[in-house]
Amino acid sequence: MQHFSAARVAMFGSAVAGTILLTACGGGSQATGDANAATESATNTSFASTTGAAASAVPTTSTVDATARAAAYTVLPDELIQNGSFTNGLTGWTVSDAALVPSELRTGGQALNVGWKATQAFASTALQPGKSYKMVVRARNDRATGTSQLNVRFRKPAYSEVIRSYAVTVASTSYQDYTIEFTAPAYAAMADFVVTANGARAIVDTVSMKMRSAIPQTEYIASNVGSYVPAGYTLAFNDEFNGTTLNRSKWMTRFIYAAGTQDRLNDEKQRYRDNNNHVVANGVLSLVARKVSSTDPNGINYESGMIRSDWTARYGYYEARVKMPGGIGVWPAFWLNSDVSPEGRLAWPPEIDIFEFVNNGVEDKLNMLHSNVVAQAGTTSTLMYTDAAFNTNWADYVAPFNFNEGWHTVGAQWDPTTVTVFVDGLKIYTRTYQWNYADGTLAGPAHILLNLAIGGSWAGRYGIDDNAFPQALQIDWVRAYSKT
Repeated sequence: MQHFSAARVAMFGSAVAGTILLTACGGGSQATGDANAATESATNTSFASTTGAAASAVPTTSTVDATARAAAYTVLPDELIQNGSFTNGLTGWTVSDAALVPSELRTGGQALNVGWKATQAFASTALQPGKSYKMVVRARNDRATGTSQLNVRFRKPAYSEVIRSYAVTVASTSYQDYTIEFTAPAYAAMADFVVTANGARAIVDTVSMKMRSAIPQTEYIASNVGSYVPAGYTLAFNDEFNGTTLNRSKWMTRFIYAAGTQDRLNDEKQRYRDNNNHVVANGVLSLVARKVSSTDPNGINYESGMIRSDWTARYGYYEARVKMPGGIGVWPAFWLNSDVSPEGRLAWPPEIDIFEFVNNGVEDKLNMLHSNVVAQAGTTSTLMYTDAAFNTNWADYVAPFNFNEGWHTVGAQWDPTTVTVFVDGLKIYTRTYQWNYADGTLAGPAHILLNLAIGGSWAGRYGIDDNAFPQALQIDWVRAYSKT
């Protein structure tokens, strides 16, 4: 979603065309418009009554093994924390306002009393991409008026920017074992463990971290209704949203940029937040948008939700079963964006927009779905096949129904040379595409994004229907498959 339909804006909105011609749905550049080229006042009750079984669909064309699993590997027994019981003083640790104190749990032992920060950096080869790890920290706060945080971070070389963060909060004055479990990302060479005190000194008695068996990225699929997986694919990642809260071990709720904190793109009028913007109930995740203000001079009066997968991959089949919001000014999307590469690079493009659903009530309506790719500069993505209902000038599929009136499945089959997009099993196009950075080198693996943006020069060209709020992009499930 880094790009949006610049060609359409140029034709229908000349007053703003100059500001967005080179803007993309997530924050890059692409010109669109020819056949060969791309471009919570809402409560749980508000969105809890709709279930994924509400719509019927053709079953999947292949049998899918839906049991939870992850890749097997040899689990090494090595302890990865150096001097985790402080037997050797502060060896291995970098501290600020921290001191060794007698252990309250181990006779003759030492603990670390942290007033601000203590850090241990891992060797560049200590953590292996794609392998899972378990850290156990025995700690407490020395007073009840503050908290402390235990955090495993992965950073990339440029500015040492954090790209992954797995944290737990210490909130008790009694010793407890705090566990952090994670799978190392594609780039794992700059990782560390940080203890940060906030209003209370943290007392850390012991720290241990070892490799564990792979954390499963899949979960049981109760029904394949609405799925259209081609033959020859195996489930690699999914979320059926069967709990009561968003699974934060699978999803982040901000973009990867700005150390994983970026809360908007382009000229959208919402900001992504965690104020009940991710409602899970009855097997459905609702990304909830609401109006929160009327006074911002720039019209930034909305909060909304988004999810970004911690899991990454190149190629495969990706699909989501969704029900769109219907108010004027909405802009939900389902897309793939490049994550940090094994070499530690984060750059854009590439990007695959499986769908962008824009309702501005004039050029873009409730029965239209935009789908495209963002390619490296100087290359062309050629349409090899299009359904008769796919408009090649605007990269829009014009459906015989409104997408906000029922459940629909949108999927993308992605391989090293092509992308094919399907709506409810109907192939709407196939186009050539290579997952490269702007310099032509292979880009990092992709993460999955679903978000509900509001307004901007495309979706909000004719205003935003404030009477429609709260509203939501409802997601029955998200599934990703690898080629067998």
